[in-house]
Amino acid sequence: MAGAQNVWWRPDGRSPFSLDPHKPVAPQVVSIVGQGLVIFGGPLLGLIAIEHYPPLVADNTIYIVGASSIAFWFIASFALFGAKSFPVGMPKSMELMFRAGWGLCMTFLVVGIGLIVNGYGTPLISRDVAIVSKRPPHYVEVRAWPPLPTVAELGAPRELYVHLPVPLSIVDTPQEQLAALPDRGRLRLIVGQGRLGLEWMATLELP
Repeated sequence: MAGAQNVWWRPDGRSPFSLDPHKPVAPQVVSIVGQGLVIFGGPLLGLIAIEHYPPLVADNTIYIVGASSIAFWFIASFALFGAKSFPVGMPKSMELMFRAGWGLCMTFLVVGIGLIVNGYGTPLISRDVAIVSKRPPHYVEVRAWPPLPTVAELGAPRELYVHLPVPLSIVDTPQEQLAALPDRGRLRLIVGQGRLGLEWMATLELP
């Protein structure tokens, strides 16, 4: 059992999360603070930015960009964190889990910063869009880029969602089926003109 414990805890009995007394303290503290800001601050900043400045893009674009960013930062972690950056005896599976988590947190951080830079303080414009359906809890499918038939799933205020007399759709309805649905009414889409060229959704309301 003692040998098994040494796989995770350092052979000298020191916690792998403690400072190394054989190395300068300042760089270790800076590294810990930096990693903490990314791991805890990245998701928080990303979620706040997505809530306030949601990008007006097709759903598949979000999935592709998100997955590509996670993969990029996962690969980049091998250049940022070498084998000596991890505790002695740390299982390879846990190292890979850390790298994947780092990729996810960095994605949230970069997306959060990008959305805030793009959306903060930018002017708002409105345009009437066609609605084709809705789905619980409070999402509506609208043709967000007229005259294109492309449909986007957008969050709507609950009061608006409840009173929309449109048919319900199911989760993950293919874009081809949504685009083929007839228009069921009109809504007014308020969007922000992002300074990076990416529109973001402010709200939906009745025209």
